[in-house]
Amino acid sequence: MQRILAADIGGTNCRFASFSLDQGRLCQERVVWIRSAGLLDTDMVLVALERELETSLRTADVLVLGLAGPVSDGLRGGLTNGALRVDFTGLEQRYGIPRALVINDFTAEAYGCLTEIGEQARCIVRPTEQAEVPPTAGRGVLGAGTGLGTASLVHDGRGGWLPVAAEGGHASFPFVGDEENDFHKFVCRELDYPFARGDDILTGRGLSLLHRYLSGETLEAREVGERALSRDTPTLRWYSRFYARACRNWILTTLCRGGLWIAGGIASRNPLSVTSDHFLRELYTTPHFASLIRSVPIYLIENKNSGLWGAAQAGLEVLRREGR
Repeated sequence: MQRILAADIGGTNCRFASFSLDQGRLCQERVVWIRSAGLLDTDMVLVALERELETSLRTADVLVLGLAGPVSDGLRGGLTNGALRVDFTGLEQRYGIPRALVINDFTAEAYGCLTEIGEQARCIVRPTEQAEVPPTAGRGVLGAGTGLGTASLVHDGRGGWLPVAAEGGHASFPFVGDEENDFHKFVCRELDYPFARGDDILTGRGLSLLHRYLSGETLEAREVGERALSRDTPTLRWYSRFYARACRNWILTTLCRGGLWIAGGIASRNPLSVTSDHFLRELYTTPHFASLIRSVPIYLIENKNSGLWGAAQAGLEVLRREGR
């Protein structure tokens, strides 16, 4: 029986899982969450994975790590919001792992859309304009947590899909009108940045800044969610508007006519932020390509282990390419 070990490491949480394959289908065996703080290098990650999953790395046919940060050559990468740096070069000699891969965490989320997790995602925006969408139409993924991640999937023309990594969260965020631009100036002063990125606005840090700007209260993101994103408040209205604008821009950027999947902890814990009327109004407020925006379904991924499933799917693709 073939086994895949998967890790999904973000700025706050680190998730480990083991999967087996049953006639080419992923079957989750075990999942463990720990904090990312304290994981600084490759050896620390692998020791923690063996310890938490209570399994030897040598039992794996492939190991895939999804990392919330830039990745190079499928073997090296580092956290954007953390000290961890990993290098999977030579793991077979050091740990007996025959195949290993490092991917961006939202590349993993994109792969996750191809699994049962993507199929189970809740449709929160149904198309208001019908259009003939081929099954090969592209798909987009976006989500905010400790960072703002983006990715997409394009069809390879041979029955498979290719993930396209992106760093859309680090593009400058668009503000509209005097009120929003006053908030932009506030964010730039607080962070000492020349301009604010989506990563500064939609993430937990951005949510805390927004709530403080609007209410004067200094709260952690989780507290803001509990107090201000579960009912109609100024914070909900602004945050929903910003989230919808990011989704609209990603739809236009990727032409994901096959659908947009929203991942990340903030939306899954606070679904009103992406299901409120404020979200919908902003989503459809555009003088350009309105019919495209209105034809795209939007799904909310509520399974908090979606990145692990995506990492496992990436491992499955490695095995398939080798004919195993």
